[in-house]
Amino acid sequence: MSGCSASSSGKITLRKTLRRWVGFSTLLFAALGLHAQTSGAAKNTCTFAEPQVDGSTDIPGLKVYISTISDLLKREDFSDLDCVADAARSGKLRFPGGRWKLHNIYIAVTELDRHVTEDDRSEQISHIERWANARPISITAQVALAEAYTNYAWDARGTGLGDTVSDSGWKLFSYRLQKAKDILEKASNLATKCPEWYVAMQDVALGQGWSDDDTRALFQEAIAFEPEYYYYYTERANFLLPQWNGEEGDAAAFAASSADRVGGLKGDILYFQMAINLGCTCNKKTEVDLMSWERIRKGLTASEGLYGRSMKSLNFLALMAIRFNDVVTADDAFKQIGDQWDESVWRTHEYFESSKTFAAQMGPLEARSRAYIQEAIVNGRTVEGARYEKAVEEKFGKFVQECTQRSDADLQKFEFIVLVDKNGTPQNSWMPHPTNLMGCLEKALFVAQIRKERPFPPPPHDSYWLKLAIDPSMYKATASN
Repeated sequence: MSGCSASSSGKITLRKTLRRWVGFSTLLFAALGLHAQTSGAAKNTCTFAEPQVDGSTDIPGLKVYISTISDLLKREDFSDLDCVADAARSGKLRFPGGRWKLHNIYIAVTELDRHVTEDDRSEQISHIERWANARPISITAQVALAEAYTNYAWDARGTGLGDTVSDSGWKLFSYRLQKAKDILEKASNLATKCPEWYVAMQDVALGQGWSDDDTRALFQEAIAFEPEYYYYYTERANFLLPQWNGEEGDAAAFAASSADRVGGLKGDILYFQMAINLGCTCNKKTEVDLMSWERIRKGLTASEGLYGRSMKSLNFLALMAIRFNDVVTADDAFKQIGDQWDESVWRTHEYFESSKTFAAQMGPLEARSRAYIQEAIVNGRTVEGARYEKAVEEKFGKFVQECTQRSDADLQKFEFIVLVDKNGTPQNSWMPHPTNLMGCLEKALFVAQIRKERPFPPPPHDSYWLKLAIDPSMYKATASN
């Protein structure tokens, strides 16, 4: 399925859209010390030369890799498929930026980019079934077959509301999910164990509507098996979305508690990874809006320190910065991205370009504003600065009092940043978080500037920035008395 939609009792799936985000995401949360699982499949000498992916500079590189692995399946080169997957699994190989190579191999052989037809899916499953039959001890083939059947189930279910699904659609959905579950249960007896097995079973659990207790138990078993495989966390967060089994805020709270439990930089990396999953652009409002932007940024910084720079990470950072209205961070990220925009992040080039233009226009202005605010904070920390702020606030009070007499006056507290020249005349001013008093106050100060009045006492030095914390309700009360 493609895209996100609402849900009724039938629960409309975001599964495939979110899994693509997760599959192409850039974070990996750090190693926690679990030993690599021993592969029971026969070791092969790979004749396949894998494409090199430089995630620090190249967005199309991963697409080329996925396409190349997919071609191995179409050619039914099962030996090299197993060889590449075994190497990725046993070595816990990652692309630059931390993406697990193993997870992307599964995406390559089970996902279809184009509009999926019955013939497309049938052909894909036929290839994987021949792979599984030809190499019965291949855990990769079995897990891939189960994931393909889960995708096939959602093909039958469709993307509409529950009451739009036909009886035959529900029957096929149920049958194919059960088929996937049966394959996974049988594969659990193989000597080789694979972390993706749990991801595949989590998908089945979501579709079959397992209880929260059962899905939580599956999640705990998964992270005990391979705590580094962060896809378990994103699958669990998906389960807790309001479209599925949770309430608003449940998934965001799970992200925070999971990151806190891991702790430190590793926890911050996990938090960023889950933000990527929860920040799907197909939703106007998502759980990511309830997350901490500061911690998301810390997670990216930590990831780059551990796994190197990732162009895909920068795309996600820019998207999140726009979402959280941090135009300074967004502008910096866009400058590093250049033309390497990621379709899986932005969906459309128009959205990418409009966001980039907005950040380029507003970023420098916001950066200057932050610098002025910091200067005002530094000034206020000195003894003379604190004394001067108090003196200015007393004078500034008359302007606030006049503006609060308006019938529509907003009485919420605010901060006011003002630049004063050596004579005490205001030269510039603004509110970091504007209220409807802003226009009135700025007009009053502008008039004073034009008239060359000196409403404030002379500052400690020329071009003096200061920050005032104002509670208009106090001045409103004073005026009333």
